Amino acid sequence: MTIAVLSALTLCGCGTDPKDAVRAKVQQFATATAQHDYATICTQVLAPALTAHLRATGVSCEQAWALGLGSVKSPTLSVGQTTVKGSTATVIVLTVAQGQRSSLDAIGLIKTGDGWRIQSLTSQLPGGSG
Repeated sequence: MTIAVLSALTLCGCGTDPKDAVRAKVQQFATATAQHDYATICTQVLAPALTAHLRATGVSCEQAWALGLGSVKSPTLSVGQTTVKGSTATVIVLTVAQGQRSSLDAIGLIKTGDGWRIQSLTSQLPGGSG
């Protein structure tokens, strides 16, 4: 029983440093991206406002990610500086994929009732391929 409780706390990010929970969400995004698991990205990783914005364009969230990432091979994401300010966070990441230039990006997150969720992805950082 203790193991189950500890596992649940780890998965939800409860009782941990907010930076650890934010990094865990970004890692979940990286794993889902590498596995082309767009359902997880849309239901567990992205902020509701972002998925609503995608739906408003007439394309499902999963379709949008499949179009954007479907041909990406062997993506990796390295987590850098993580900043948490109240209910928002920013993570600087370096992304690399087979046959593509590396990119220095900023991922914006917001804390929701379901934990940290990604609300923005930008590659406009100096040094990014953007």
